Amino acid sequence: MESSSSEEEMQQENGGGDDHDEINYIQLLIGNEVNNARLNDQQAADIMNDIWIQEIRRHAIHYILRITGPQFGFHVQTLYTAVTYVDRVLLERIVEVGQYRMVRLISVACLSLAAKMDESRENVPPLSHYPVGTFGINVDHIRKMELMILGDFRWDMRYVTPFNFIRFFLSRFARDVPSRYLTRMRIYEIVLSVLQGGRLMNHRPSVIAAAATLLAVNGNLTIEQVGIQINALPLNGLLQINNVWYCYNRLLQLNEHV
Repeated sequence: MESSSSEEEMQQENGGGDDHDEINYIQLLIGNEVNNARLNDQQAADIMNDIWIQEIRRHAIHYILRITGPQFGFHVQTLYTAVTYVDRVLLERIVEVGQYRMVRLISVACLSLAAKMDESRENVPPLSHYPVGTFGINVDHIRKMELMILGDFRWDMRYVTPFNFIRFFLSRFARDVPSRYLTRMRIYEIVLSVLQGGRLMNHRPSVIAAAATLLAVNGNLTIEQVGIQINALPLNGLLQINNVWYCYNRLLQLNEHV
């Protein structure tokens, strides 16, 4: 699902480019994720504890990650963004218990919108190409749901994800790994496991990205070692060690059999 890194990506991962600009960019992203707290508050955590909401998420994640995403060759960030959209919809709208047609319709619309945001134009399939199963969903239904979601989000579909931070943390935490490419692929797998965990989605994307990168490099870190790595970052304390340590251990549990 993810193409090989470009020359620019490899340069950044190896510490090239304008370091000052990169740090400013990361600090800007962290500021944006703090300001965009739609999924980062107690209300979101409470909703995610609802049994029917958990069922909706399972169906949506299966559709996005297992059925449709691989079929179209979408990037991992697109898949993550799509599930983030689903979670945001579940904060805005009530889906009646057992309404699996609505669940599928939301899943299709969220994935389509994420593809339009994150994929290149030539890689965005027509709405008629999305598999809809036996739910009697047509293009007009999908388009109407897209417009409803856009209205709920006030047409602001930009969302910071852990993938926005991976190149930065990879260049800091993975300087001595044998293969940056393989490490990056492992980080992608770990980040996607967050979707299954659900509760971790309430943590800031920068924290998830930092924890996932540290885990991909070393699965046996202590809190002291994590603290050394975080304190060495030029981010003026914007990342809290305890938060990264918590996510590191939760991700370790989610990926212990992988």
